[in-house]
Amino acid sequence: MSQWRLPENLKDLLPAQAKNLELYRRTLLDLYQSKGYQFVMPSLLEFEDSLNAHGKDLDLDTYKVVDQLSGKMMGLTSDLTTQTARIDAYLCQDQRVNKLCYAGPAIRTKSSRGQSRELYQVGLECFGDATISADIEVQSTLIESLKLLNIKDIVLDINHLDVYHLIVSRLDITPQDRLEIAQATTIKDKAGLKILLARFGKNSDADQLVNLLDMYGDKAVIQELKSMGKDDKGFKKVISDLDALVGELEKLDVKLSFDFSDIRGYQYHSGLIFSAYSPRFKSVIAQGGRYDNLNKSLGIIRPATGFSMDLRYFVSYL
Repeated sequence: MSQWRLPENLKDLLPAQAKNLELYRRTLLDLYQSKGYQFVMPSLLEFEDSLNAHGKDLDLDTYKVVDQLSGKMMGLTSDLTTQTARIDAYLCQDQRVNKLCYAGPAIRTKSSRGQSRELYQVGLECFGDATISADIEVQSTLIESLKLLNIKDIVLDINHLDVYHLIVSRLDITPQDRLEIAQATTIKDKAGLKILLARFGKNSDADQLVNLLDMYGDKAVIQELKSMGKDDKGFKKVISDLDALVGELEKLDVKLSFDFSDIRGYQYHSGLIFSAYSPRFKSVIAQGGRYDNLNKSLGIIRPATGFSMDLRYFVSYL
């Protein structure tokens, strides 16, 4: 093997790409700071204990090393969102709104389609604001960010995880049932989902869960939600938030789509989540959403929403 060969799905950035990445980084951080987001630089290493607190998915994505000083297992940075949340917990114990942004390397054990295992993650997080205005600000700033990178043909795919969770919560199921139902929903296995729910017989909640797999498209699908949960306070809140969000994002010249069975992503997400796409790219170009329960296992309940993108991915295409 050549001594210059890198591991699979890793690569050096040559001068032109490195120059572009630095230009994008400065442009985006200037935008975020103009909107009141303070810059932080999370550590490259953290103890495995804190990783496990954020779910199995993140743990599997993280490279592990042994700390030679303490003998404890540590993880290399794989997601700057969770580390930024830790910084917020340290800074803001008075529950005030705190807005942070970041830019730095992250590395993952596996890569998404067409992407490297090594990322240069740039993003922002808004902590302490549970209102829809925070979601609107974050998603609007993402759209502005992509346009600054000369990406105009943006498609923003949106889901509200409360739709899925509200339906599932009404079913009398075990934790194992919940896991299997989530797996079937994630891969849109309608036949498998029907088998899992067959024991409920004729049950409106089970039927709604199956029907959720077909609820995707433009904003017209929000009307379907209104008929599903017209007497449910939780559904009414979801619909109110979606209507407010759509009203603002439609002003930004972006195509909106909705998929209420898309429950992929790290296990810490809750509420409104979103992914950005463009026909110029093979896969998702930015992701984000709410994660109000991120530090629940640590006894910290704090609303939060944000997004991140990989600048290494951008410089490979732009």
